[in-house]
Amino acid sequence: MSHSRRVPALAAALCLLSAACVQAQSAAPSNLERVQVSGRKAEVSKWFRAESPHFVVFSDTREEDVGLLLDNLEKLDHLLRIYARPDGPSAPAEPKLTLYYHASLADLRRLDDDMPADAVGLYASCASGAQGFGVHLERIASLEDGQLEKATPNATLAYAFEAYARHFLYRHTDIRTPAWFIDGFAQYFSSVRFSERQMVVGRAPQAVARYLRFLDEGRRYGLDYEDVLQGHLAGAHSYGGTVGVRLEFEAKAWLLTHYALSSEDNRRRLNRYLALTGEGASPRDAFERAFDIKLAELDRVLWRYRRLGLEMQRGIPEALPAVQPRLQTLSRPAGEFVLADAALKACPGPAAGQALLRQVTELAARFPDDAQGRLTLSRAQIDWGDPQPALARLETDLEDGSGGTFEARYLAGMANLKLAARSQGEARLGFVQAAQRHLRLARALNPRSPEAALASLKAELAAVEMPDAAALKTVISAWRTAREVDALAASAALAYAYAGQADEADRVLAALTQKVRDEDAARWLSQWRKRLEAGVTRGEILAAMRSDPLPGAAFKEWTVDKESAMQKVELAHGLEAADAFIKDQQRQQGGAAQRSDPLPAGGEKR
Repeated sequence: MSHSRRVPALAAALCLLSAACVQAQSAAPSNLERVQVSGRKAEVSKWFRAESPHFVVFSDTREEDVGLLLDNLEKLDHLLRIYARPDGPSAPAEPKLTLYYHASLADLRRLDDDMPADAVGLYASCASGAQGFGVHLERIASLEDGQLEKATPNATLAYAFEAYARHFLYRHTDIRTPAWFIDGFAQYFSSVRFSERQMVVGRAPQAVARYLRFLDEGRRYGLDYEDVLQGHLAGAHSYGGTVGVRLEFEAKAWLLTHYALSSEDNRRRLNRYLALTGEGASPRDAFERAFDIKLAELDRVLWRYRRLGLEMQRGIPEALPAVQPRLQTLSRPAGEFVLADAALKACPGPAAGQALLRQVTELAARFPDDAQGRLTLSRAQIDWGDPQPALARLETDLEDGSGGTFEARYLAGMANLKLAARSQGEARLGFVQAAQRHLRLARALNPRSPEAALASLKAELAAVEMPDAAALKTVISAWRTAREVDALAASAALAYAYAGQADEADRVLAALTQKVRDEDAARWLSQWRKRLEAGVTRGEILAAMRSDPLPGAAFKEWTVDKESAMQKVELAHGLEAADAFIKDQQRQQGGAAQRSDPLPAGGEKR
């Protein structure tokens, strides 16, 4: 089966940054539209909500900082759609990405006990959708056109852009390999900077530039370009240990990507390269075929490319958006539930889920009348406790008209599905029908929601022996706008298979196989690709659709502070050099002592 269609427009669109860029419409300055909660000022939380065309942000930073962040993210999103969006402007509406923008790194640590050292951001995707988490590291400055090439790098934007560029590939394309291109793409766009009407792309990220200069000074390297192309990091040794190896990989991936995007000819070759890897060729062999460069020559080619100068490109993208975020303050009780609600939606493991249930139960006892708190408690009980009290609470709120939101309807649907799984006969049928009713209303309120589409399919499969074409189309359409949600992708693949579209099913499963890191999920994907190849009945496909389509943990992608990593690399090199110097001095001193005090004839060393 051929999977070359997975990147049809990526490299072809890259030439738009050269002479093909067109004039933009004049962008108005970013303004903030405010919606205030009722009540005294003391009752208002430090947390607030901001919304733009493609993002929803919850933050406890300054409103002006969030406004500038959203303005820059919307511009980056616009640029990435020029580069990488395969289906163009006619694509269906997609769900907005929810981001949590923290004033303190401590809040990020509360989300995951396994947070890596020096992490400054996280993207998590699971059956509840995708969410991003970042930290305000420094204030964002508005830039004039003439400042773009030489402005001091901004850590807040660099890490936000890096994480979003990687996420954008996962959402809008089927590219899941090679790892060097995904990381190189993220690093390449991490340094883009925007003014009101213009942008500059191609500047080296600060830590990447420092690391490449570090290697230029004759320091030991841990990865050659075959390792980078093949993603072979295990067993490599570098200054700073695994942190240094990772930074070296990202630096060399950035340089490879910069080279691959540097000319119209190279962009065509990149398109061919991605098509070859999509068809199953090894990243090394595909690179040699597509770029006509032997691997033994690649290091010299890239060294020469750097010596000739890494060109930055200034562009004026068409209709660079001007953003007017809509701000909404939160009540103090609602603010108390923000982080717990975010952690629940990030699909925690059993131990973390139970801890969150206890935490939310205690919070809800303090704020029993807060609408958001009641929803968060209901979610915790549905996912990690007893859905019956959650359903009773949701039905009460829905009946009195105070809870007719998308989230309330979705959670009511999920509670009924959980109770249906425990019931039989007429009771089970009643729960299933109630789930269908709530989920239809939820999808009417938010037709873009991937989690509601997935739940609606489960309700349909629980209600009928065989799903109709509309149910299959619903989950496939939802996957097309949220490809980063693995559980949704697996359900879409099974829906394709049930509909008799085996090639499409295998294409989706192949992309998932390249992405997942969980052993149970990888095993499930491998088994189902083999079963579809050998032939499988519709009954078997239905059984898989009715179970959890993709077992395993949530997919998590951390963003790490590269400046901190570079400091560790430099420290490790300094300590190593100092140790070598001390040992050399000791050897020299020992030799001098021996020469000044020769052993007596027939004597022994003292």
